[in-house]
Amino acid sequence: MTEQTIKRLLDVDVDGLKGIVTYKITEMYDLIDDKGYATIKFRTIDEFTMAWKEIEEEEKMQGHSMKTEIYKVYGIAE
Repeated sequence: MTEQTIKRLLDVDVDGLKGIVTYKITEMYDLIDDKGYATIKFRTIDEFTMAWKEIEEEEKMQGHSMKTEIYKVYGIAE
């Protein structure tokens, strides 16, 4: 069986009561068997949580949004 990456996805979950954001990076890929049949699969690449204050500090330091940084680091295409 071989794997062929389709794309990477960013899922963002905001908890306004706690003031935190959870980022989850997932990869979508085809699992291709010996006969050439493919099944779409997903796997989690990374998952992390940040407080709003941490996000604000990171964005000031980097000069751009967290989304832009995550897309760059994990190779996510829009």
